[in-house]
Amino acid sequence: MAIESKFREDKDLAFLQYADWQDLKMLAEALIKDNSGTQQWTGQLKKTLAKNIDMYKSSEEEAYKNSWKGIAAELQLFGGDTIVNLARRKGVLYEEILHDVAQKVDADFHKGTTPIAEVEEKVLRTLFKRITNLDDMNDIYKTLDEKGLLGLTSLESNPWKTIKNGLGVGSGTGAAGAGASAIFAGIKMIPKFAKANPIVAAATLPLTVKDFSSPAYRVTVPAVCIVAMMRAKYNENSSDYDEF
Repeated sequence: MAIESKFREDKDLAFLQYADWQDLKMLAEALIKDNSGTQQWTGQLKKTLAKNIDMYKSSEEEAYKNSWKGIAAELQLFGGDTIVNLARRKGVLYEEILHDVAQKVDADFHKGTTPIAEVEEKVLRTLFKRITNLDDMNDIYKTLDEKGLLGLTSLESNPWKTIKNGLGVGSGTGAAGAGASAIFAGIKMIPKFAKANPIVAAATLPLTVKDFSSPAYRVTVPAVCIVAMMRAKYNENSSDYDEF
């Protein structure tokens, strides 16, 4: 299934269709790889972009503008619970992603009453003590890294260590520790194709591993920052369209 087909109509991401294509590219790159350049092991956006860039060979701008739904869908998927995403085949709306990130960074807001743009502003001020812009990305990533918000920037390097830590192997005692050790021992029985895909492997375990299932804050925190700055830029420069 193409990533665009997983897009949920989302009024808070609709402005992306009018955004500067280079800003869309920046957002896409933040979803495809982490700040160190390591490709995220989840997601389908890279394949979609490659297809569109090949289709619009004469215009990279056109390729990205025609990929906005795929970019938005990827963000929605990263913001959802992995196991739930598998069942519904789509992610969550941006408002939920933003609220999760705002709570994660302890931004002061009220669900249902604080406007989206205001929540985004509060997230930026909470993290960086000011309203940042897209020219500040190096400093933004540095600050997020220092605050420990990039976390598991890519589980690709050692996903099985993450599973082991998530189950508490080696740290538990008594029945709980023994049970976790038994579960981890069972990983050896998982087929090789599952080991190549940590999400598949996590889904086969009798316990849910939060590192794989919960929203990917390593992606959604920087992505929300970028969307916030894109929205502010768009609203500031908008003349032909309503503000978002």
